[in-house]
Amino acid sequence: MSVTTTSIFSGAAGTGNRSEIIKHVFTGGDSERAVYIQAGLHADEHPGLLVIQHLLPLLEKADSEGGINGTITLIPYANPTGMTQNVLGFWTGRFNLANGENFNRNFPDAADALEQLHAAQDMRHIRPEEQLDRVLAPATHDDFVNAWKKALLREAVRHDVILDLHCDTAGILHFYTNERYTERAASLAASMGIEAVLLESFAGGGAFDEACTLGWKWLAERGMASAGRIPFSVSVELRGQADVSDELAATDAGRIMNYLRTEGFITTGTPASDPLSGDAVQLYPLEGAIHMPSPADGIVVWQKRPGDHVKKEELLGEIVCLEAGISGKRTPVYSPVDGRILVQPLMTLVRTGQRVALIAGMEPLPERKKGRLLMNF
Repeated sequence: MSVTTTSIFSGAAGTGNRSEIIKHVFTGGDSERAVYIQAGLHADEHPGLLVIQHLLPLLEKADSEGGINGTITLIPYANPTGMTQNVLGFWTGRFNLANGENFNRNFPDAADALEQLHAAQDMRHIRPEEQLDRVLAPATHDDFVNAWKKALLREAVRHDVILDLHCDTAGILHFYTNERYTERAASLAASMGIEAVLLESFAGGGAFDEACTLGWKWLAERGMASAGRIPFSVSVELRGQADVSDELAATDAGRIMNYLRTEGFITTGTPASDPLSGDAVQLYPLEGAIHMPSPADGIVVWQKRPGDHVKKEELLGEIVCLEAGISGKRTPVYSPVDGRILVQPLMTLVRTGQRVALIAGMEPLPERKKGRLLMNF
């Protein structure tokens, strides 16, 4: 058994501005399987940062008891750039202030890089892990953000299970993953008490969780790796930005530990019963999830909240116009689908066209296209 703390990335974002990404690694037993858990890729999403801090002593205890079986890697904060972006007291860690790019988009496409590598030379005799390591190695011309993105991806793809901890603005527990792992998704959801799971075949946009799978998928399709080696990669939304407390973090960390026991990564401790039965987990197609735009400017007053099941044309709330004088003009907000509200904005002042709800439905929507399923807000 062993615990190590090292840096996977260190670099300068400019003169006098050096940052690093650290990892804590627990190893033990005879299993070759590995799990990777990171938080703070969107550096303004803080529930996962605290969950990692609750996970560490639980894993230290399991390690002291000889209960680690395999490799467990924790990245306590994944975005050194976003961790510095505090503007007038507000964390702006979702977007890179240098260019406006969402930090969880445009991760390197390992499949494309492998395609180019194999076109240049015969690589079939090289182990798949080494091929991925080679195409995700940093280049001298990489800027700071692209360099640490490569470092994260290069580290993560060595693992079999990848949990990327996020949150939304205001919402319920839910997560995103690929439909190839429907059964494993149901198991994770039951372990973590997550009732809503969004499944996609190809979301597009270069988000971290999907980027972790593309290189392995390319290798598997060409017979250089087994299909089972494609990582079970998940983006977990730990409720909303305001849902940060020791009580919630301890609960989530304990449920992650229970999941790790289910997966065989931890062999000590008393397995807790899942907070949900498998029947309580609802699997939704990502093509059926609608990011609902606001129909007006003003203050939104909700009648329905995240977690509520709604019917098409059901009243969700009203937007109070602030320029209507004494008339008290209000614009109703109706659900465009049958489904479940997963997310609403944390702030109640909204503008026309802004997302005011994420509603998951069971029926794919014609305007939701494979490869263009992620929004950039």
